[in-house]
Amino acid sequence: MEDTTLIDFEDAKLRARDHMVRGTAADGMIRAFALTARQVVQTAHENHRTSPLVTAALGRLMMGALMMGAMFKEPDELITLMVEGDGPVGGLTVTANCEGQVKGFANNPNVWLPLKPNGKLDVGAGVGAGTLTAIRDLPHTEPYSSQVELVSGEIGDDLTHYFTVSDQVPSSVGVGVLVGRTQDVAQAGGFIIQLMPGYDDYLVDELEANLAGITSVTGMLEEGLSPNDMLQRILAGLDYHETECMPVEFYCGCNEERASRATAALGPMILQEMIDEGETAEVYCHFCGKYHYIPVDQLKELLEQ
Repeated sequence: MEDTTLIDFEDAKLRARDHMVRGTAADGMIRAFALTARQVVQTAHENHRTSPLVTAALGRLMMGALMMGAMFKEPDELITLMVEGDGPVGGLTVTANCEGQVKGFANNPNVWLPLKPNGKLDVGAGVGAGTLTAIRDLPHTEPYSSQVELVSGEIGDDLTHYFTVSDQVPSSVGVGVLVGRTQDVAQAGGFIIQLMPGYDDYLVDELEANLAGITSVTGMLEEGLSPNDMLQRILAGLDYHETECMPVEFYCGCNEERASRATAALGPMILQEMIDEGETAEVYCHFCGKYHYIPVDQLKELLEQ
């Protein structure tokens, strides 16, 4: 009894913060993922001082990458998603693993555009026309990449298109970020629903009917729905079962050691120039926005090594 109580308590703590669930439905013919990630997106906003539009764009892509990372089986596999558009945002880059960790940045974090007529952030105009590239990094093999044209720049539509064209997996992707008046993130979450090989055709009609009743991801979160609740609603009548629940977080592995290695890679000539000028090396991490400083004494050690 004590063990059961402990497990239930730990599970409740997990579900009270950012987390992702995965599950199956229709006797395994459907696999599904959903998450809530307000703090993940808020951390990215604070690290990069993003405008609301860029917060939404970057947040949507990070959540898509988190759910794609959960599809991996090898612990060292990474997924990198790169959006390159001709809009003022310029581009977005995010990387996630299968352990619920993600990091990312925008080329231009401070983009402001008029709202759409419906009052929504115009992420599509901010991103513009361009491409979505997915790079899958597997241990001991060359990275595999594939690319598709953006269909809207709204991220969710583009990920749906990617799965259909590149992976040839019929999918529905919904990702949403609600930014409050203070520019902080009020809600952030998403889902991916995929039909597995050999699925029955009737499932397409069932899913379309269920999805037609969904207004938005952030709308469901505002109702108080959890990721598991969202999948229960989207997969109503299809015998959905949750199979896993895991925490998600914004995580960047940069540190002083990695900064030192990056500085050493500049080569002995540049290291010597910085030493002669008494110049402290400054290493900036694009993913988390942190600066790492390598003092002259440490530069001398790197040169000797």
